[in-house]
Amino acid sequence: MTTDNKTNIPFSKTKLTKLLFFSILFLAGGLWMIITNPQTSNPVFNNPVIKAIAAYGATIMGLLGIYFFAGKLFNKAPGLILSEEGIYDNSGALSFGLIPWSDISQISERTIQASIASKQHFVTIALLDPDKYISAETNLLKKKILKANAKSYGTPINISTNGLKTNHKDLLNLVNDYFEKYKQTGGKE
Repeated sequence: MTTDNKTNIPFSKTKLTKLLFFSILFLAGGLWMIITNPQTSNPVFNNPVIKAIAAYGATIMGLLGIYFFAGKLFNKAPGLILSEEGIYDNSGALSFGLIPWSDISQISERTIQASIASKQHFVTIALLDPDKYISAETNLLKKKILKANAKSYGTPINISTNGLKTNHKDLLNLVNDYFEKYKQTGGKE
């Protein structure tokens, strides 16, 4: 929804419901593996260490997914807000709040091979001073993830459309349009 130099990008209830469903499946699969200790004739998959990593990993991923996606499903605030001031990010587990256009050096896209069959697309927000955002994070786990993102991708901010009511290309074009319009003015037309 666009009004007065401001665009709200809401969460997609459909996408979030699907992600919540898959998180429940991960949790159920992990718990099933822990409880039943299934056996297979394949020595690699029957290795107790590999089975434990898979079982507990699926359980933890499922629990984290349920916590995150259920929270976003009932969140009334938009996932992203684009305005003359900057990008207000509420879209992911590592949401940043307001990112002023004056802090941004470049907008680009990044694609990561998530699995053999799928790719994950991100709108990457390159910052003039990434350490400003990393050092502002008080949660130690989130801070480590931000540092790893900055080291691997050059920036801690990568926005996915997985839970947003838009697609990757449209979001990339919209963010670039706002950036081009407001980067020089610092939010003032």
